[in-house]
Amino acid sequence: MTVTDYAEIVAALRTVPGVAEADVEPDDEGGGLGLLRLGLAPGVDEVQVASKVGRMLRERFGLGVDADQVQLIEDAETPDVPEQPGRRPIISRMQLVSSGLDVTAAVSLSYREGTVRGEATGTATQSGVQRAVATAALRAIELLIGTSARFELEHVEVTRSGSERTALVSVTMVSGTGTDRLTGSAVVREDARQAVIRAALDAVNRRLEPLLS
Repeated sequence: MTVTDYAEIVAALRTVPGVAEADVEPDDEGGGLGLLRLGLAPGVDEVQVASKVGRMLRERFGLGVDADQVQLIEDAETPDVPEQPGRRPIISRMQLVSSGLDVTAAVSLSYREGTVRGEATGTATQSGVQRAVATAALRAIELLIGTSARFELEHVEVTRSGSERTALVSVTMVSGTGTDRLTGSAVVREDARQAVIRAALDAVNRRLEPLLS
């Protein structure tokens, strides 16, 4: 494929609904499309976007793309508004990278003047993504508190009550004083994944202040 071919493909990819940015990493041998990196608009359905991209490449360029050749990247700044500024960690960014059967979540938390970033990998399913973002948030918390405690994600679900959806998270906290089961919840505003992160923070926040002081 020529440079012009790649430029045409990238331009076409950017017209697919839900795709905010696109890039193609050429095949090392120069005979195929190589790796697609697609930046997604916040809150879009990754599966639907991947399906539209695959269909467009087949119909317009006659190209077939395996799932392992596509990275779907959602990078959203998610500034939260703390009730008491500086006393508890708040979400500053969420990034999701889907590739093949896996998704890698990275959650950045702001606390006082600094930022920590936790990562976790899960399956590329709705429940897998929710568990990955919650676990990534817990890993970030662990970076803040050092060796004071460890957190294990036990359960994640998003429930509906009337017109409102709520994220529920259950966490086990292990510290020098023993083991505790913690639960947290958060109303889904626009993005269920961000609500899951807030629910994970809600579960552990009450135990954090002594560890962060």
